[in-house]
Amino acid sequence: MERPSTLKVYSPPSYEVYGLAKNPFEQLASEGIEDVESIHVYQEVDMRLSMIISEVIGNKSSIAFSIVGPLGMGKTQRLKTIYRAMLEQGGKPIYIKVDTNDILKLTRDMFNGLKPPKTRTNIFFENLSKKLGFIDRLEKMLSSTKEYKSRDIAEMLTKELSKYPYSALLLDELENMQTASEQDKILFFEMLRHFISNMPPGCIFAFACVPEAYEEYSKLFPAFFMRLHYEFKLRPMSLEETFELVKKRLNKVRIRDTDDPIYPFTEDAIRLIHELAKGNPRQILRLLHYVLSEASKHKFDPIDDYVVTTILEEPKSLEEYLTRIPKEYRDLVEVIVYKFNGGPVSYIQVAKEVKKPGVQVYEHLEELIRLGFLVGDPKGNYKVPDYVRKFLEEQKEVKEK
Repeated sequence: MERPSTLKVYSPPSYEVYGLAKNPFEQLASEGIEDVESIHVYQEVDMRLSMIISEVIGNKSSIAFSIVGPLGMGKTQRLKTIYRAMLEQGGKPIYIKVDTNDILKLTRDMFNGLKPPKTRTNIFFENLSKKLGFIDRLEKMLSSTKEYKSRDIAEMLTKELSKYPYSALLLDELENMQTASEQDKILFFEMLRHFISNMPPGCIFAFACVPEAYEEYSKLFPAFFMRLHYEFKLRPMSLEETFELVKKRLNKVRIRDTDDPIYPFTEDAIRLIHELAKGNPRQILRLLHYVLSEASKHKFDPIDDYVVTTILEEPKSLEEYLTRIPKEYRDLVEVIVYKFNGGPVSYIQVAKEVKKPGVQVYEHLEELIRLGFLVGDPKGNYKVPDYVRKFLEEQKEVKEK
């Protein structure tokens, strides 16, 4: 009787062959890294945001703006920079990653960001007041969209934030509200319009959004967008900025000196990775991380454009295909592969299987299409590429024999 096969466990790659302590491209978002200033590659938008923060702090100005760009362009990073700056000044920043199309929940999240940590005493009096029927004005307005009073809610938000010397309301991934009803979106954007028309001194309002949703919102709510002071459209990294990114990241983990700041990569390798990623910072980091990881296993030295091409060619097996997929998206692809035999399948079906919000799953599946791990069809469904389909058919044939 054959023994059941077990999952192979591989030892982690060593980067000492290149004089590196670890892979410096593992963390895709610089806001999660200590001493981020030493590795962040500054673009024009960073200088302009710095000037805005200085104006708000120095002159007690109130400024509203948008940050627009495709996934992976650094929108979250910029909002987190504002958050930290306001916090350092003793202000009250509220950062919300929009994960719902429910305007009641989203508005409640804003006000929850203003609340101090609950003590037992506060919880006792809060529960007592509810039992006695003392429903406060805000809760009544957030009980249903019929009770939602845009102007009144905006005025309450302004009043609460005016208690602080500096404040910020930062909404990330606002595209996740696209699936809300038009009436709900009107109520919400009308609330934001009233808020930015009467912001307290020393306040920043900013939101981040992908271009497609931004265009839709701007057509539906022109009165709101007319009140924005600035609109920042993030651009892809230039080749020079990509070189700087590679140099800074590698320098942080070097354990052996080198005269070449981009070693073990060659200039041609960096050019090719920049071209393949189309200048998208997150995709550049993903490619650098994967190429360095694979090159270290085979001790390729240096890592030139030929090595990059060899590593990034089509996977030779289903296991290799799944290994290349970013960890945060792998469960989605595994469901499509194993549960739906490679697709096509709708994002709603995938969301039900992985038990995640549909809007979030849709966004991640679209990112996987952009990265080349999935393909879409005219009906808006998702499926694996043809070469992965061949792996599945081969496996099926082996089982049937």
